[in-house]
Amino acid sequence: MKKISLLVSVLAGVLSFAQSSPLIIQNYNTFDAVGRLRTGMPGGVPGPYMFAAPNAPYGTYTVPGGAMTQYNTFSASGTAALPITTWYVTDPTNPANNGGYAYNDPFISSVINPSNVWGGFHFWLTDPSSGATDTYQLGDPTVYSGFTTTGTGTFSSADWFTITTPSGPTTYLQIF
Repeated sequence: MKKISLLVSVLAGVLSFAQSSPLIIQNYNTFDAVGRLRTGMPGGVPGPYMFAAPNAPYGTYTVPGGAMTQYNTFSASGTAALPITTWYVTDPTNPANNGGYAYNDPFISSVINPSNVWGGFHFWLTDPSSGATDTYQLGDPTVYSGFTTTGTGTFSSADWFTITTPSGPTTYLQIF
């Protein structure tokens, strides 16, 4: 019985920190960051995760060169400067949840907001004049083990980090 209580307490602690951090993306580079923005379960626990749908007018999730956006929650992402109006959910623990959801769908606010955190952004920048491409998998390595928090390419660099203040944590992705 003690083990069950301990496991429930640990899971409650992990979930209490889910979606507690806004995400601010700042692309100081002149080239577009193109790729897949994703969420995940804290600590890499199995469960639902999401990918941001393409944002108009792009065919993939894109942060244009020089752009900045802030996502306060997944369920408010459609109101950001670079809106995410649809999330693609994959749930290996319950495939019935798989599919596309509007950002303000009750499933996003009641199931995903309390359980997911910002996982990372797998993206690339391409210099059209030289054809050179820098590719990054930046994010929280405790959510996605292949992701790192910093990277340097041939003509760019990027960092993923969280700053905690008395008002709470804020996660940043900065691209230079």
